[in-house]
Amino acid sequence: MGSHRDGLIAVGVIFLTINTVVVFARVYTRTIVVKGSLGWDDFTLCLTYIGYVIAYAFLFAAMHYGYAAEDTEPWYDVKRKTLFTYANQTTIYISAGLVKVAVALVLLRIAVGKGIRRLLIGSIVVVGLWTIVTVLFASWICASTGQSNWAETTTCARVAMFRTISNIFIDYFYALLPISILWDSPMKTRLKMIVIFLFGLGILASTATIAKLVIIVRLSHAAPSEEEALHYDLAVWADLELGLAIFAASAVALRPLLRYIPTLFDDSVPSGGRCLKDNNPYNKLEHGNRGYDFDNHE
Repeated sequence: MGSHRDGLIAVGVIFLTINTVVVFARVYTRTIVVKGSLGWDDFTLCLTYIGYVIAYAFLFAAMHYGYAAEDTEPWYDVKRKTLFTYANQTTIYISAGLVKVAVALVLLRIAVGKGIRRLLIGSIVVVGLWTIVTVLFASWICASTGQSNWAETTTCARVAMFRTISNIFIDYFYALLPISILWDSPMKTRLKMIVIFLFGLGILASTATIAKLVIIVRLSHAAPSEEEALHYDLAVWADLELGLAIFAASAVALRPLLRYIPTLFDDSVPSGGRCLKDNNPYNKLEHGNRGYDFDNHE
C-alpha cells in the first residue's frame, strides 16, 4: 500500500492536469464558442482553480519540509512544514466555499422563476457564511498546534462533523436543483438529460465528502497514536474533493461544445414553456449556420 505522501502527490498531479484542461476549455467556450458570455460564475470558478493550484504549491512545499514523510532528511524543518500545511489547509477551505458559489452563479444564469432565483441568492449568502465560519474554525480555533486538528476538542470534532454533513447536503442541493429548473424546458429529452447529468457531476465530489465523514467519525474515537495518520487521510480526501468539485463545476459550462455532436440535435425540438432566461449563453445552440434559441423557437 502506498504512503500518504504518494496519495497526495497522485491526487495533485491527476487533478491539476485535468482541471487545467477543463478550466481552460471553459474559458475558451465562454470567450470563443459563445462570445460575450463570460460572467461572474466563470470568474469565481477561475479564482477557485487558482486557489487549488496555490493550495497544492503550499502542500508540495510542506512535503519538501517533511509533511507526511516516513523518513528523515537534513532539510526537513518542523516550523516550515507546519507553516505551509496551515497555508494549504486554509486555502483549501476557502476554495471549497468558492466552488459552491460558482455553481450557484451558473444556476442563477439559467433560472427565470423568481422563487428559484431568490432561493439561489439565499443559498449564496448561506454558503458565504458557512465558508467564513468553517475557515475560522479550521485556521484559528482548531489550529492551536499550527494546523487544523479536528480531534483537538469536542467542539472541533462537532464542527468538523457539521461541516462535512452540511457539505454533502449543499452538494446534493446544487446537483439536483437543475432538474427542477430544466424539467419543463423545450429541449430534446436527450439534451436535457445530458445537461442535467453535467450539473449532477457535483455529486461526485460528495463521494469524497462521505469518505471524509467516515474519517472524522473515526477521529472522534481514535487513540492519539492514530490521529496523525487519520489527518493525513483527511488531507488526501479533502484535496480529492476539491479537485472533483472544480472538474464538475467546469464541465457544466462545456455544454455548447455538444453542438459538435450532430446526433444530439435535430430540427424537431418541441416548443412551449419558458425556463431559461433570454439572451443567455446556456440556451443557445447552433443548427448548421442558424442560431437556435430554445426560448424563442416556434
